[in-house]
Amino acid sequence: MKRLRLFALTLASFVACVCAAPVLMEGVAAVVDGKPIMRSEFMNNLYRFQETPEGSAMTEQQQKEYVLDQMIEEKVLLSRIDRDSIVISDAEVDQRVTAHISQIAASQNIDLKTLEKAIRAQLGVSMAQYRDQLSKQIRSHMEMMRVRQHYVGSVSPTKKEVDAFYAAYKDSLPRQYNCVLLSHIQIPIEPDSVIVDSVKKVAELLIDSLNLGIKFELLAKNHSQDSAAAKGGDLGYFRRGMLDPAFERAIDQLKNGQYASNPVKTNQGWHIARVLGRKEDGVRSAQILLRTIPTSKDTAVVIHLADSLQKAIKTKEDFSEAAKKYSEDRTSNFAGGLLGWYQKNEMEPAYVNPVANLNVGEVSEPVLIDGAYHLFRLDDARQIRELTLEEDYGKIESMAATHLENEKLEALVKKWRKEVHVEIRMTE
Repeated sequence: MKRLRLFALTLASFVACVCAAPVLMEGVAAVVDGKPIMRSEFMNNLYRFQETPEGSAMTEQQQKEYVLDQMIEEKVLLSRIDRDSIVISDAEVDQRVTAHISQIAASQNIDLKTLEKAIRAQLGVSMAQYRDQLSKQIRSHMEMMRVRQHYVGSVSPTKKEVDAFYAAYKDSLPRQYNCVLLSHIQIPIEPDSVIVDSVKKVAELLIDSLNLGIKFELLAKNHSQDSAAAKGGDLGYFRRGMLDPAFERAIDQLKNGQYASNPVKTNQGWHIARVLGRKEDGVRSAQILLRTIPTSKDTAVVIHLADSLQKAIKTKEDFSEAAKKYSEDRTSNFAGGLLGWYQKNEMEPAYVNPVANLNVGEVSEPVLIDGAYHLFRLDDARQIRELTLEEDYGKIESMAATHLENEKLEALVKKWRKEVHVEIRMTE
């Protein structure tokens, strides 16, 4: 059985770093390209690795060698930051830190003040200290990913490569536990065309104001209907594929500092797009967003349709046909609304309650999620399941891509390792 080895590029857990560990005599475990690996840092990584299935199968000496080798490879990788003049701004890091903290609060269904109290109580650090430690880890992670993107990029495996990966590693692929197979129908609440047209005219008037010399930032602060309005519409940096496709197509046509001459329509409303700057892996953009807000009549039409479908659907085939006809989710409607398998603890938070009490074969009541009404069908449920090419091709394809990228990166790191000075000082 071949084991799947993943190159150590994931963001380390801050909790693991701040939790109590045995008091150690500090020292330097190794020096890579003039940068030290501290003994305490090495021991913390070793303790965590010893708790993994892979680590528990090794002797203590093998564990030490493996962990130190991984840390040396990471330092070698980071040595490319200075050599290739890769720069990550404080603003980028701060944006990621804020998003990460907000995500933690949302996943626990608590506000930021409650999260701050929990951090102080459980970790013994203030929010400022927590952010500082998290910033260091996120910066390191971003630096490694930036090097990875620069030298490796994205790999799109062929079907033959995915099949070969699955054949080689299927015995070591992660199992799914306490999982469900879901399908859904997504029916968005769309505003009447009169509303859409009237909001577009307002957007066009704002573009006329920009043409007359009114500052973009001022108009954004006074008119934009999103959280970036207070910052003059500045959205920050985003990689390709992370924003709405229509918005991205608009900014692709713009030079730095330019704004679009025509408003862009998305499911949020009408956007006036602007480019503030570009980097190899992303664009810093700004917007003035004018939302198209549906009326109560628009909502009532969708609720009536969703209720009618829920009562009429009796079989899997009924659900599939309805999804193909009515669902606006383009990633699943062609497949009869099939979303795939989820572990319950990894499900989208908004999906949990609607499917919690469903029996296999049942369809949920209509539920409002992000401006659309959804119907969910519980197609199957299992306590344990193995990943298969037939039902999990997308997941396995993603794993295969990561594996191929890791192989390419590992070959580069071995080459770079010969180019830098590596001194191992810890011999015990």
